[in-house]
Amino acid sequence: MNSNQTLFDIHANSILAATYSDPADVLADTIRSSLEKRCVLAAWASDAFAVENRPWLRQLPGSPTAIPVGRILSALRELDEEDDPPPVSGTPAMRPPMFEEPKMALGF
Repeated sequence: MNSNQTLFDIHANSILAATYSDPADVLADTIRSSLEKRCVLAAWASDAFAVENRPWLRQLPGSPTAIPVGRILSALRELDEEDDPPPVSGTPAMRPPMFEEPKMALGF
C-alpha cells in the first residue's frame, strides 16, 4: 500500500477525526497538511457515521457529541477556498466539434 492509499483509509482518518471535538479544530491544526485535514473531514462527513434517524448529524465512535454534517462540509469548503486557483494556461478552451448536416446522396 502506498502513502496516498494510507491517507484515504476511512477507519484511520475517523480515528484521527475522533481526536477533534469540532471541525474548526481540524482547520486550526498547524501540524496537519491541507490534504490530511481534507481526509479527516471527509471521513467525519461520511454516511458511515450518520446518526440513526438523524442523517444530518455525524458521530464518530467514542465521541460524546454529534456534529451537524453542514459544519463539517463548511470546513471542507474553507479548505477549498484556501487552495490556490488553477493555473491560467493561456490556451483557449476546447470547443465541441461542429457537425454539418449530411449532404444528400446522389444517384439513389
